[in-house]
Amino acid sequence: MNRFVLHVVFAMITTGSVLAQAPASADRPAFDVTSVRPSKAGVAQRSNVPLDSGNVYSTVSADDARTAAGGYFVATHQPLWRYISFAYKLSGTQELSFRFNMFSGAPKSGAPFWVTGGFDSPPEFFDISARAPAETTIDQMRLMMQSLLAERFHLSMHTVQADAPVFALVLEKDGVTGPKLQPHPASDTCSAPVADLPPVCGVVAHVAATTPGQHYGGRGVSLSLFANSIQTMTGIAAVPRPVVDETGLKGLYDFHLTWVHDAASGDAGVVDNSANFRDALKQQLGLKLKNDRAPIQFLIVDRVERATEN
Repeated sequence: MNRFVLHVVFAMITTGSVLAQAPASADRPAFDVTSVRPSKAGVAQRSNVPLDSGNVYSTVSADDARTAAGGYFVATHQPLWRYISFAYKLSGTQELSFRFNMFSGAPKSGAPFWVTGGFDSPPEFFDISARAPAETTIDQMRLMMQSLLAERFHLSMHTVQADAPVFALVLEKDGVTGPKLQPHPASDTCSAPVADLPPVCGVVAHVAATTPGQHYGGRGVSLSLFANSIQTMTGIAAVPRPVVDETGLKGLYDFHLTWVHDAASGDAGVVDNSANFRDALKQQLGLKLKNDRAPIQFLIVDRVERATEN
């Protein structure tokens, strides 16, 4: 999105609102101006800045720049948990634990229902627009979002480390990867599409396909990001523990993984879906999940309030 369009979108979203100055702390920068409003029904869900940490729930487009958009942040109809996930760069494991409190041995996040929603009921939605210097990086913008959330939603949190049951992601055979898991080639500058992979590097995402089943890929990703994205791919019911990378594989990799969900319903369907994924993991990537325990960092909410419109 070019700079002129960003100016127009920002002006449209903030029309009729008083722009609030967001104070910075000694160790955390703030946006120059911000606008926060409860989202109206029927508003499209959009963001000009990626709110994920590389674990994407859908496909990504080739023009997804994965940048801070020249200092302009414009997001509409987003739940507060997504802004929190962006601000604190939550991994897929941390995000799911924060939202659903379903991991055995993990502390409860304390996030209220209006923040997270549930499997069958939506959370509340907010529109946030903000402006920062043009040279702002996306990680600096994350810190600015922390300041905004503290100021407007009175959000305060802390992290705890808990020793929890996990699945360790390991190689099926020492030193051997599967045919669809390969080191990211140094010659790939990520400037052109590659078949069966996302069009941009650094994300784990759906890959468009004409054949049945689930198709996911990653291009220039770490095995740590892959491990933290597994529940994004499968659903938490199929893989009900945090996944940690214990492959020992360093550097960046490309992968394409395909499996077919079983048509059965109920518990049998969940079991079959898990088995299908694990078979694909082994045969295509040369990886497997084994039971283990590991220390995991979890985010805990101390206080949060609904923001008043400005």
